[in-house]
Amino acid sequence: MDIDNRIKMRARRSDISFGGDTINLYAYQRDSHSQSVAKKIELVQCEKYVTPEVFAEIEMQEAQILMDDLWAAGVRPTEGSGSAGAMKAVMNHLDDMRKIAFKKLDICQP
Repeated sequence: MDIDNRIKMRARRSDISFGGDTINLYAYQRDSHSQSVAKKIELVQCEKYVTPEVFAEIEMQEAQILMDDLWAAGVRPTEGSGSAGAMKAVMNHLDDMRKIAFKKLDICQP
């Protein structure tokens, strides 16, 4: 059985933190014979204003999993725009409240 060998990235809130909340990032790759894991990123000196090279590339599906991991670790957008899931929950709640109100006031629902 062949195992998907794309690079996987995961995020988890750190259990132990020395200086504030931290998120641990992990990257790994598996194939049918072995597993590789990422080591710490090494920064090298360069000229000012040089465009950095890409150090990792992940597919959209992996990016979504990473985003979900970050959300589960407590990271939220600073913009405050919320999420589609939260908005759907609010809309469902409003729909329920509307049904209760129409029933209580004996009004036919549209």
